[in-house]
Amino acid sequence: MKHGGIINTPPGRRAMREVDLHLRSGQAGADALDRQMARFRGELNSSIRAGEQGVIFIHGVGSGKLREAIHAVLASDYTSCGWHDASFSRYGYNGATVVTIKR
Repeated sequence: MKHGGIINTPPGRRAMREVDLHLRSGQAGADALDRQMARFRGELNSSIRAGEQGVIFIHGVGSGKLREAIHAVLASDYTSCGWHDASFSRYGYNGATVVTIKR
């Protein structure tokens, strides 16, 4: 599975950028979730400013803590965005979230 970059989309549609929020080896720690969420917010804000249609955040399956935090922030702070789980076959069950930026 490729993480990061642009995914293939049907002709006539713009591709959505992928952002892999996984931590690198040795980055885990008490502030890991805070760092992942800061990256999430930064990348989403950049996508909004750039006029992108949406972005896919790869958070992995794990405990679901990061996925839940992302969904909570979207519901409270990004009400102009919609979201849903990304393709299970591509990212695993609940492994990524597609955020759609509404204009």
